[in-house]
Amino acid sequence: MPSSNFRLLRPGSRSPWQLPATAAVAAVVLLSGCYGGTGTTPSGSPGASAVTATSAITPSPSSPAAAGASPTAETAQKELVAGFPSKLIPLMKGAEVQTSSLQRSTPISVASLTATLTAKPADVLAYYTKVYLGQSFTALPGDSVDGTPTKTFVRDAGKESVVVGVVQTGSTATVTIGANVVPASLK
Repeated sequence: MPSSNFRLLRPGSRSPWQLPATAAVAAVVLLSGCYGGTGTTPSGSPGASAVTATSAITPSPSSPAAAGASPTAETAQKELVAGFPSKLIPLMKGAEVQTSSLQRSTPISVASLTATLTAKPADVLAYYTKVYLGQSFTALPGDSVDGTPTKTFVRDAGKESVVVGVVQTGSTATVTIGANVVPASLK
């Protein structure tokens, strides 16, 4: 059961702030590299922004996630963290990993990936749309938030969500993917 600080996207029952908030979180992850959500920021990342945005999605101390087993979080630079769910978040061909993170917790685990590649944002979103539709996710309406190419996917009545955001700089696209899923989906 979600706490008041942890709301899930459910098809057909979104409030007006949920999609922009999800995109904002994706943008923060994109701009700060991957952030594991442990309450501190990696050195060199913009601390205030990452903590503020992440606190909106981190379960509160009274939430079921906090009542369960202590979450374990790992972050890696320039490689996939050990145990990274590569089937859930596959690396697009030609992409180079910038950061990856994995936080195993119950009832929801979090995985994220930031990578760079030479591709157009539309091609990146098309690739990941095919990936997530193939994993039984449903694509929510909209392909951008405030001009940033972004796509949100949900499944299991909104219990699980994936947000893909892409920023183009010259010929390089930086893609950030954040997944909030049940632990059994970390494959």
